[in-house]
Amino acid sequence: MKLNRLAAPAAVAAAFATTYAAPVLAKTPAVFNFTVGSNSNVSDGNARIFSATSPDLGLFRVRATGWSLETVNGVTYVRDSKLMVYSGGLGVTSGDDQNGDDNQHTIDNDKRKDFIILQFDKPVALMTATFNTFSVRGQSKDSDATIKYGWSDLAWNSGLNLNNKNVSVLNALFDGTYTSFAPSNNGASNTRNINPDLHWGDIWLIGADFTNTDRRIDGFKITNLAVIPEPATWAMMIAGFGFVGAVARRRARPQFA
Repeated sequence: MKLNRLAAPAAVAAAFATTYAAPVLAKTPAVFNFTVGSNSNVSDGNARIFSATSPDLGLFRVRATGWSLETVNGVTYVRDSKLMVYSGGLGVTSGDDQNGDDNQHTIDNDKRKDFIILQFDKPVALMTATFNTFSVRGQSKDSDATIKYGWSDLAWNSGLNLNNKNVSVLNALFDGTYTSFAPSNNGASNTRNINPDLHWGDIWLIGADFTNTDRRIDGFKITNLAVIPEPATWAMMIAGFGFVGAVARRRARPQFA
């Protein structure tokens, strides 16, 4: 695992995480709004920066990019794609659907498998996401999603060297993967918990279901995303505040001859 975690000893960080996990979960999440931006002069590999603020947890920032997987002669490659923003949320336009016909301007798994990568400025747990679902090429709506999470050694706002690389290079960025299944609601748009096992990381992937076991084309835009910080991060912030307060009190203490 790639760790850029806080430099506190592991035992101390674990104790902090245990102590403060419940308070963090009780705080108001930061919610990113993915419906604001322009599609003018957008090219493959573009990046978008979004910010969100929680009244309890402060400012969060994320760098979002759009990608797709393409299989050629049995080998799967990563292709950079256009990350588009609409009133309905983020979509991905990849090489085989540049004109966006048949709702292929969504995050879909028709032919290529589209996904977005989210690089956060601090470790987070994703909480809920709103999936705005679309019928791709006239098929039934569905929003099953592949989710990946990991810990990156890169600065949160740095570029990712993935274009035309083997899918193994992409997978090496992440420590775990799972599927978030759409509710049984005839494919309607929905807001759901996409991290029920409470995984943490500073780099995340949300894509149309890579395995597509139900053989239904998944097509959706991500409208918003709620996150909270890793408990150890929150705990160390509290510890830092406490240290600063202690120093201030010590400096303010009267001096006697």
